[in-house]
Amino acid sequence: MSFKFRGKGFSFALSQGLFSSAAIDKGTEFLLKVLSRQWDGVTRPGLPLPQTVLDAGCGVGVIGICAAGALLAQGDSALLPPSFHVRCQDRDELAKIITEYNAHKNRIPPGLLSSHTEPLLGGPLHARWDLILSNIPAKAGKPVLADFILRSAALLNPGGSVLIVVVNPLADFFRAQIARVKVPLQYDEQGREHRVFMYGPLGSAPQPYGSNSGEVPLEPVQGGGPLLRDYPMYHRRSGNYVMEGLAYSLDTIQGVADFDTPSEAVQVAAKLMTRLKGKNLRGSPRSSILIYEPGQGHFPRWLLAYLAKEKKPEEASSVYRWIFFSRNILALEASRYNMAQETVLTIPGLDLSINRKSLAAALEPESPTYDLIIGFPQFVPQTDRIIPLWEGFRELLSPGGIGIMALPASEAERFDRKKPSGFNRLGDCKRHGFRAVGYRLLYGVSS
Repeated sequence: MSFKFRGKGFSFALSQGLFSSAAIDKGTEFLLKVLSRQWDGVTRPGLPLPQTVLDAGCGVGVIGICAAGALLAQGDSALLPPSFHVRCQDRDELAKIITEYNAHKNRIPPGLLSSHTEPLLGGPLHARWDLILSNIPAKAGKPVLADFILRSAALLNPGGSVLIVVVNPLADFFRAQIARVKVPLQYDEQGREHRVFMYGPLGSAPQPYGSNSGEVPLEPVQGGGPLLRDYPMYHRRSGNYVMEGLAYSLDTIQGVADFDTPSEAVQVAAKLMTRLKGKNLRGSPRSSILIYEPGQGHFPRWLLAYLAKEKKPEEASSVYRWIFFSRNILALEASRYNMAQETVLTIPGLDLSINRKSLAAALEPESPTYDLIIGFPQFVPQTDRIIPLWEGFRELLSPGGIGIMALPASEAERFDRKKPSGFNRLGDCKRHGFRAVGYRLLYGVSS
């Protein structure tokens, strides 16, 4: 897709798996149009342009790459200040990878733009920005959006600005939040479908959204810790659930599906597990379990209860190594949080084939393979990843190990049809348009 910003031509690869897959989003175009006019007002008096820029929720990287390209066009990149940098980040690993590709495609030097898998306002501790840009995701949830206003303004350098574009139905909400936290509103423009706000920086630092303590600093969101304690704006609900007669509790978060009930794919996978009773793990002292796209954590929480119930007396001392693997960094945070009593390693990535080396390395040096792999993959339209998924199974499963895939019934049928030699089909079950199929990797099959 071709695009022009400040007279410079850009070309972007889009993806069916990300927001605005057919064209550059109208909101993004509107934001960049306003940004160009704002920069005209800065350059005419000879004032400096921003040196540190954050594209929060970058998608395929259009906003951050256009900003970087336009700033580079001001002169020789070798003459730019050493601090000049554009950071693009998104909760989706696919967005990170396509942004990297698009930056290379548009000849943005790697040292001047980087892409990352992070929550909306994640990033290095104490990071500060001259400019934060965002076509802010409306589905993030109002508590997260309210926190974004306050936190983004607090992450600015003196004289910095946040420039966001929102859909018109949320415009009043954002205006009210900007007023509520007393952030200076620098600019406000109404468009046909969107509205642009420019605000900041924050003068005095009030407490963050949902905090009971004024001592909590407004810093970039940090993963890897107790997410809901540190960032209560992400909390959606606490609930008790029952699948296949086993009860478990779960805290769900904003930005991840299945916040009210476990999905049909999760439920059909649990049903298949109960049908494969006694076949799922081989009773090894330290069994390794890989959950591919764990979502909020419904399935691993249920599986933990199931394994405890089915554990034989001779397996009383056995423990499990849990590896969670997902495109969505928030899903990894949610599922890890909900398995707090277990040691869990989380790995962002795209699929079992592309990321097989990192998934194998997570278990070394003892063994680079898993006893149980359970996946809930979401295939990207217009791509065919079924054969690579089988290749990932073959390389990552231990001999005798079990692999289960839970998919929409039509995709599960395609997946099952392409089963290669070396796998024994153990069984399957269906539920409301979804199907789970289980396989064992035969002994003596090399990867």
